[in-house]
This record gives sequence, C-alpha cells and structure tokens, in this order.
Amino acid sequence: MKRRQKVIAGCLVVVSVVGIIGGKIYTGQKQRQAMAESVQQVETVQVTKQNLLDAISVTGTINSAEVWDVSASAKDVKVLEVRYEVGDYVEKGEVVAVLDSSSIERSLTEAKNRQALSEYTENKSIQTATENYQEAVEDGSDSYQKAVKNEAEAKEALQEAEGDLSDAAERLKRREERLSEAKNALQEAAEPQAPAEDASEEEKNAYQEAFAAYQELQRAVEQAQASYTEAHQEYNASAEAEERAQDAYESASEALDDAQKGQDKNISDTQDRLEQAQVEHTYSNDSSQQTIEDYQNQIESCMVTAPISGVITDRKVDVGDTYMGEGNTLFSIADQEHFIVSASVDEYEIHKISKDMTAAVIVEAVGDEELPAKVSFVAPTATEAAQGASSTGSSEYKIGIALEEANTNLRIGMTAKVSIVQEAVYDVLTVPYDCVETDEDGSQFLYKEQDGERVKVPVQVGMESDYYVEISGDGIDEHTKVYYPSPMQYHTSEGESSEEGMMFIEGGDTPGGGPGRGPGGRMGGF
Repeated sequence: MKRRQKVIAGCLVVVSVVGIIGGKIYTGQKQRQAMAESVQQVETVQVTKQNLLDAISVTGTINSAEVWDVSASAKDVKVLEVRYEVGDYVEKGEVVAVLDSSSIERSLTEAKNRQALSEYTENKSIQTATENYQEAVEDGSDSYQKAVKNEAEAKEALQEAEGDLSDAAERLKRREERLSEAKNALQEAAEPQAPAEDASEEEKNAYQEAFAAYQELQRAVEQAQASYTEAHQEYNASAEAEERAQDAYESASEALDDAQKGQDKNISDTQDRLEQAQVEHTYSNDSSQQTIEDYQNQIESCMVTAPISGVITDRKVDVGDTYMGEGNTLFSIADQEHFIVSASVDEYEIHKISKDMTAAVIVEAVGDEELPAKVSFVAPTATEAAQGASSTGSSEYKIGIALEEANTNLRIGMTAKVSIVQEAVYDVLTVPYDCVETDEDGSQFLYKEQDGERVKVPVQVGMESDYYVEISGDGIDEHTKVYYPSPMQYHTSEGESSEEGMMFIEGGDTPGGGPGRGPGGRMGGF
C-alpha cells in the first residue's frame, strides 16, 4: 500500500456522503476551505461507512440524442407552405412543410392507365400461349398414338414373317434330307443291265422288275428335287418377307421416336412461350406497380411531417422554392428532452472506457445536480483532427454518454462534466489509507482506540481511492476510532506545507479529492 502523509485543513467526517447519484459535488477548493474552517488537532479518526468510487472525469458538450435531417422523396416540386420557423417546437407527426404534388398526381394517373393497358395485353398473350400449349399436347398425343400403333403392327408383322421364315427353313431342311436320301438310294441301286437276246424268260422278267425299281428311284429323286426346289423358293420368299417386315418395323420405330421427339419439342416450345408470357406479365406488373407506389410515396411525402418531437434547428427552403428531391434537406429537427454528452478521451484513458459503463453528468449552467447516464458510444479509431495533435502529443477518441432521463432544462452546446465509473463498492467501512500499516510478513493492520489505549488489529483491505481504503476486521465497526501512525500534512493554497496533529470533528462533510478520483458517494468529484 502506498504510504503518503497529508495535513488536512479541516475535518475527517464521521458521516459519509450517501448515494452514487444525486449527492452534492464539491470541488477540491471548496473541500479544503471547509476543512480549513474547522481545524482541530486529533490523533484519531472514526471509521466511516460510505461508497468508494474509482472514476474517470471528462468534459464534453451537450448534444441532442436524436437529430433528423428531413427530406422528401418528391423531386422538382414547388414549396407551397412552410409552417414553422427555426426555433419552433413541433410534435411528432405534425406537418412542417407542404410541397406541390399536382405534377406527381398526373404522372400517377398516367402510370395507372399504362398498367391497365399492359395488364390487358399481357393477359391476352397468356391466354393465346395457353391455348397453343393445350393444342400441342392434344396434337402431339394423336400423332404419337398413331406412331405407337404403326410400330406395334410392324412389330407384329415382323414376328409373323419371322415365324413363316422359320417354318420355311424347317420344310426346306426336311426336303433337303429327303432329296439326299433319294439320291443316295438311286446311287446305291445301279442301273440294271439289259439281258442278252438269248436270255431266259426268267432273266428277262428279273431285268424288267429291276429296271422298273430303278426308274421308280429316279422318279423319287425327281420328286424330291422338285419338292426341295419348291421349299427353297418358299424359304426365299419368306426371307424376303421377313426382311421387308424388319425394314417396316425399323421405319415404324424411327417414326415413333420422331413422333416422341416432335411431341416433346412442340410441347416444350409452347410451354416455354406460355411461361415467358407469364414471367413478362409478372415483371411488367411488378415494375408498373413499383412505379405507381413510388408516385404514391412521393405524393404522401409532399406533406412533410416531423419524424420526432423537437425543435427546428435549421430550415433550407422557403415558399416558392423548387425542391430538388431526396438527398436535399428540407429542415432539421432535434430532440430537446433527451441528450448525450459528446467528449474526447486521451489515448491513455480510452482503453478503460467501454459501452454501457455507468456515469454521472453535471451541467453547471443548470445547477450542480448529478444526472444519471451511461456510456453509449466509444469510437474504435482516433479522430483525424486529433491524431497526434493534442496538447500532450497523444491521440484522442470520441465517446458519447447518454443521459438516462429526459431533461427540459438542458440546451444543445452546454458544457458538461462527466464522471465514468470504473469500479465502485457501496456502504463499506473505510479509513484514510494512511491509517493502515503493513507488517514484515506482508499482513496489514491498524491501531484502534480501546479504553483509551492503542490496540493493534489485523484487517483485510479492499478497494482504495485517493484518500480512503475499504477495510474489514474483527471488532471494527462505524463506532471504532483508529490512530494515524504519524501527523499528516496539509498543503495550503500557496503551496506551503505545514505539519500538525490530525483534526477530528464530530459531523460535517466528507473531505473530497481532486477531479477524476473523488471519494465517498460522489461520482468522481469535479
């Protein structure tokens, strides 16, 4: 623990300042003056229950929490009325200016007429495309079914021709076998030799019988040959018929395939045309409807209303001016009840500040009341103008602190002092940090007054401010008086130091610190 000695020109109080918000802030000068008026020399100080705060102090400017630059979607229109002047207060929704909407209304009528005509034309296109598609489906179905039938008949004829060819081949084979058998039998039976003239009647009769049998074999061969020839001719005819049936079947199959492709293409083409007509209708309708809505919005925007309740801070147009359109401000309006403090923080402090940290604001122009607030914005980068340009040579970062309650007394541009709380403990026992000492083993203790004697008491130390430290220990409460280890020093306004014994007053204000690190119930002490 740091060891410092101070001589105070006043009292160390018994009662701490209560409440983190709403307590009266005293400057260091006022605190020293109050203490100087009540100097009494003491060696003890009473343990005080109070709030300890560690805060960063910044100074900034009051700005409106919400500022609007109001424009209209209408363009190239005359300003007919301006109902408020700079400085006037308006309620949200009140008409501030009126623009001439007559030309936009004519354009709206023309756009609606074009939409109606386009709607009629496109609906007719969709109807025609729908009919063509239905006809394509029906026609394609008839052609396809006819091709299917022809292909089936050709296939049946081919199968029949293949059967006839198979039968003819079977017959040809059998007759070829019989012809072969007849030729073999004729070959095996040699032609008989005619008998000599003097042959006997018996020999002559045998010859006649053998010759008749041989002739019978010859006739059998001739008949078998004729039958084979006939079967061969039938086979050739069946083969030709089967070939023709095969060609017919292939043609029918190709025709069926062509019919299928033709049907698919025709249906696809007409379907595409139908879908195209439908899409064109949709997009055309969307486009024309958007144009109509744009005109309607422009007409509505000609009655220019206040987006928030507030004060007119700027006005860019007068009656008779031509308003050029969106992007050009008609007037500006600022909320005059809800405010933020805009401030800059040095690069050595910015890392300690984050969004939603608790803060308190004092605007001396309207009093010394603390206004509850929270950090609402912390810039991620240094401001360009401030980079390396501050008096200390360090960069600065913008922050915003939003006041939590409406306040009609504030005005834009007022100077505000802000304390941003880094750490706080509430309703804890505290003593001046000089009262706490450290043993050689590192343990901490203080001396309390007990029956007029100094008694050593071990303590645990908590949060520390510039002047006080949080303590706890057995036998220590708000009624305990503790000893200073040595007299403190008090620095006079002229910078001279005087050494005196400690002063103690029953009651009074808690002595405060300088800006940024105030003790007690204050938010940092300005």
